[in-house]
Amino acid sequence: MLKLGRKMAGFGGFCSVFALNLTLAVAQTPCPAIADYHLKIFDNERMEVEDTSEVMENPCTGVSEVVSIDFKPGLGFVQSFTSGDIYAEVDPFVLLQCVDGRAMVRNAEEKKLICDTR
Repeated sequence: MLKLGRKMAGFGGFCSVFALNLTLAVAQTPCPAIADYHLKIFDNERMEVEDTSEVMENPCTGVSEVVSIDFKPGLGFVQSFTSGDIYAEVDPFVLLQCVDGRAMVRNAEEKKLICDTR
């Protein structure tokens, strides 16, 4: 039992170092990659409510187009436009990923912009 406790303590130290490295890495990671990371977290969660389709304004282009919406309770939603652009609110992040490479990531909980290349 004591041996397990030591492993856990060592692992906890590793997590702290990893979290610090992740914070430093975010500053050097391109905004589209940060948006993609959070979208992959959403994709990996089990789907509970399937797509619905609507016509909405695309935040990348300002043009109205068909969008499919994936919603996962407790996690958020992703709007996928027919052009390939994506707008998402994946707790606690607001994400915009445009097919032309522009992106935006905002932490809604802390009310701060992480990156914006629009």
